[in-house]
Amino acid sequence: MPMAKIVASQIARVRRARDLSQRALADAAGITRQAVGAIESGRMQPSVGIALSLGRALGMTVEELFEPSDLPAPPARVASATIGGRTVTHALDRDHLVIEPAESAVPSVLIAGCDLAVGLLSRHATARSRDVRVLWLAWTNRAALVALERGEVHAAALHGEVTAQQARRLERFVRFELATTEAGWLVGRGNPLGLHGAADLARKRLRLANRPAGAGARRLLDEQLRREKIDPRRVEGYDRALAGQLDAGRAIAQGYADAAVGVASVARVFDLQFAPLCEERCALFVPRTALRSPEIRAVIDALRSTPYRRDLEALGCYDVTRIGEQAA
Repeated sequence: MPMAKIVASQIARVRRARDLSQRALADAAGITRQAVGAIESGRMQPSVGIALSLGRALGMTVEELFEPSDLPAPPARVASATIGGRTVTHALDRDHLVIEPAESAVPSVLIAGCDLAVGLLSRHATARSRDVRVLWLAWTNRAALVALERGEVHAAALHGEVTAQQARRLERFVRFELATTEAGWLVGRGNPLGLHGAADLARKRLRLANRPAGAGARRLLDEQLRREKIDPRRVEGYDRALAGQLDAGRAIAQGYADAAVGVASVARVFDLQFAPLCEERCALFVPRTALRSPEIRAVIDALRSTPYRRDLEALGCYDVTRIGEQAA
C-alpha cells in the first residue's frame, strides 16, 4: 500500500494540545511509541491504516492529517453520513456498531460518546426505523464534543460534570437526559490485590488500564491522584491509554491490567468488582437546527421508548428516571 504524506508537525502539535504523551497516543492508535516518534520527526511515513488510526485517536479529520495532494483512499470499513449538506466519513474499528451492510442505501446517523448506553440506543433506534441506521462512535467526551461542534456527528452523548466552559460551548445544542450511572474503580472479581483507593495504585504497584486525556474516566482518575498527592509517574500504566471503556474492562478481565476507573456497566459486562466514587449524568446533545429532521426524531423516539428504557434499566446500573427529558 502506498505511503500517505502526513503533516508530521501537525501530529505533534495536536498531541500536545490533547495532553497526550507519545506513549498514550501510540496505545490509543495501536502502534509503538517509537513509531509515533518517527512519524512526528518525519523519519517515517505511515500507511493509510496507521494514519487513520492516528487521526481517530487525536480526533482529527483526514483533511487535517494529510497534505491535500496526498489524501489516502478510505479504509474498507467506514461510516459516511450527510450532515449539514456535506458528506462526513469516519473510519470504523471493532468497537463501532454497524447495524446494516455498508452498501445499504439507508442514510446513517452518527452518535459519538463512550458510554455503553449510547451503543444500546443506537441498536434500538435502528431497530425501530427502516429509514435510518444509527452508528455508535465510541469516543471520549472531548472528542465527541469537538466532533459535534464541527458538524461531524449528528449528536453527542456526554457524561460526568460539564464545566462552565463546556456549558458555554453547548448553548447552541439541545440537551436530552439519557441516564445516571456510577463511576468508580474497576478491579478483578473479589478485589484480589486489595485496591481501596488511588494510593494503592502506587503503593502496591498495580497495573493501571488508563483512558486518553479528554475521557471522563481520566478526569476522575486524575482527581483521585491529586487528592492523595500521588505523582502519576509513580503509577504503572498511567501513560498507556486505551481508547474505549470496554477496552479498559477487557484488559482487567483478561489479566493485562489490575485496575481502572470506569462506569458500573463495564463492570457488569466483564463481571468485575466495582467500587463507586461518584454519580455521573449522561445526556444527549443535538443541534437545535436538526430537531425536526427525521433522523434525529428517530433517535429521540427511541430514547423515549419503553423498550429502550426497559433494556437500559435491566443492566442494573442505570437510573432512567429522567430519560428523554428535554432541558428548557
